[in-house]
Amino acid sequence: MTFAETLVPPRPSAGCAATTVETGRRIERTIEVDGTRRYILDVPDSVRPQVPVPLLFDFHGFGHSGAGVWKVSRFKDIATREPFISVYPDGSTVHLLGRDGAGWDVFTSDDNRDLRFVSGLLDQIERTYCIDLARVYATGFSNGAYLSYRLACTQANRFAAVAPVGGAEVSLPCAPPRAVPVLIFHARNDERVAVERARAARDAWVARNQCHGDSPGGPTVEGDGLSPSPAVSRCERYTGCRDDAAVEYCEGDFGHHWPVEATERIWAFFRAHPMSRYVPSPVSTPRPGSGQAPANGGGSGRGPDRRYPP
Repeated sequence: MTFAETLVPPRPSAGCAATTVETGRRIERTIEVDGTRRYILDVPDSVRPQVPVPLLFDFHGFGHSGAGVWKVSRFKDIATREPFISVYPDGSTVHLLGRDGAGWDVFTSDDNRDLRFVSGLLDQIERTYCIDLARVYATGFSNGAYLSYRLACTQANRFAAVAPVGGAEVSLPCAPPRAVPVLIFHARNDERVAVERARAARDAWVARNQCHGDSPGGPTVEGDGLSPSPAVSRCERYTGCRDDAAVEYCEGDFGHHWPVEATERIWAFFRAHPMSRYVPSPVSTPRPGSGQAPANGGGSGRGPDRRYPP
């Protein structure tokens, strides 16, 4: 266990009052948030009533589904050895890359149906299951990675850390009320989302989290041999951040897909970064005409960013 794991006690959700719990490796459910939305829950048998466990949101890429990412990312395998609940929501129809498909609206934070969906779904799971509110996390691939970045910006009071894979950020205001630990996986030869955009997201989060590193030489760098597969050849770790956060950035030659080594490293990163300080209210974004500049220097978020896929 890391120091943070032992230092931060569980913060039980309302569902911890229940004396029974429904388990299952692929529970299909719906919720009414701006219409009927579907999602899959993975609740291993090791989850017990009145014992708070972490919750992980895993968001699929454009044109895919919660059922598909449940198979690919394989967090369910880790949950067989250490109990946590994972949830795999289905996106709604969005228009990207010249076509319609299941995905996530990441081009706005105002009146965003998917941000409402995630918030409502989190409310429901916290009422139904015994969730550790200090250990709620989000990851996602491609379009789902974009959404996990948005959640770090807009719902930092609820998500302890995020881990985007194969995605980037759009130019929208981002000023979370706490430093959010972020782990980024990206491919140097990604044919859908240019690696320069992932590096820009890395730099933006290093600045937002006010990381300065442990030495004047820059970030800690780990090379070959870091992961089970040689595809990820370099990981950088930026520390000395405010609120005990960190930024990690892993880059390799694995193309636009989920690298197998990402799953274990993401979960280890999440375990090491519970939410050490509760923020009581969501961060608000600047109102049009307020004169307040976006925290990331971005504009409306529409236009050029739409050429990047999910």
